[in-house]
Amino acid sequence: MERINLLVLSDDLDLRIKVKNLVSDELFAISGYSGFSAEGKTKIVNKFPEVVLCAVNGEVPDSVFVFVQDLLAAIRGTIVILVNDNISVELVNKAAQYGIRKVLPIDGIGIDEFSQNIETVFRLEQQRALDTNEGKKVRCKALGFFGGKGGTGKTTLAIGVAAQLAKAGKRVMLLDLDLQFGDVSMALDIDTKNSIVDLVQDRGGITIENINGFAVEHATGMSVLCAPKSSEFAEFVEAGHVEKIIDIMRPYYEYIIIDLPASFNDTTITACENCEEIFLVYNNEMLSLRNAKVVYSILDQLHQSDKIRFIINKFEKGLVRTEDFEEMFQRKMFAVVPADYSAALASINKGAAVTVSHPKSALSKGISEIADKIIEIHTGIVPIEEKTKKKGLFKSKK
Repeated sequence: MERINLLVLSDDLDLRIKVKNLVSDELFAISGYSGFSAEGKTKIVNKFPEVVLCAVNGEVPDSVFVFVQDLLAAIRGTIVILVNDNISVELVNKAAQYGIRKVLPIDGIGIDEFSQNIETVFRLEQQRALDTNEGKKVRCKALGFFGGKGGTGKTTLAIGVAAQLAKAGKRVMLLDLDLQFGDVSMALDIDTKNSIVDLVQDRGGITIENINGFAVEHATGMSVLCAPKSSEFAEFVEAGHVEKIIDIMRPYYEYIIIDLPASFNDTTITACENCEEIFLVYNNEMLSLRNAKVVYSILDQLHQSDKIRFIINKFEKGLVRTEDFEEMFQRKMFAVVPADYSAALASINKGAAVTVSHPKSALSKGISEIADKIIEIHTGIVPIEEKTKKKGLFKSKK
């Protein structure tokens, strides 16, 4: 079952963390945090959350209720739940007048009770929407691919997954955020006349028109916003630019695939915070296992570990088993893709996604299954060709 997409709305950082710790990771996926500001409203609207937890300590000012009212007018189908430390009958009644579905306490309540209350409200609202034939909006998913070290094959997977999603009829943007050493343009044989640097420096500002103007429409059907040709231009792209670009693209694309650099910096961290899922791509060898542990720890400290999905790429029978990764991180691998060096190298030399240049290769089949699984999880629809497969690559390999 897909987790419920939830966003925490509060101006208080400590309160955001407190609410996060009350939410079950099994039931909910926190897509982000926001405050009561115009920028915050734009961010929430573009993320299309299914549930917004509005957290306020003490007396709730009228400005908060007005903010919620405006928010609900902007995004139909989203449920707002108020979290407060001083609940009264007057507060509950006033909240209901502004469209808030439930008021929950911040203190004296456990994770199970807190999460079950939210889920119950969500399921009832979901049933009401079905009864009134209200359609569900297509929510954009920003998916980051991170390697943590060079040579894991995360760029090949990011390109392949983006191409497959586009082939399935999805609106896809591939964003190369490896600003110093990004090679998406070379891997796809794109002449980078324009890049993300040109976008952020344009006098017209970061708009959807400019984003599409500086992006390249690729033959696969996806759009590609490339990294700069030279590494010295990387400093012109700031964290705020990255957040704004992702936010503005959300209403226009179903999937934003982000190829991240193999290191942490302000832009990487901001991109991770704005992703719904972060795919950590590693190989089954000791250095990868060690690096994965370090990266997981950093993302956990950044409160992003609930978004992590592990992919073992270039799988070969060896010293490190898939089970070693699963035991260390206490979670199943999202996918295990077999080693296929010849197809990967040939696709790069041809300047094409491997799913296009070598569609029958083991690597291509592994990438196709990742894309199919992403679509199934996010939409609930199993691709036709997936239904006919007797055996997948997602099971752990011994």
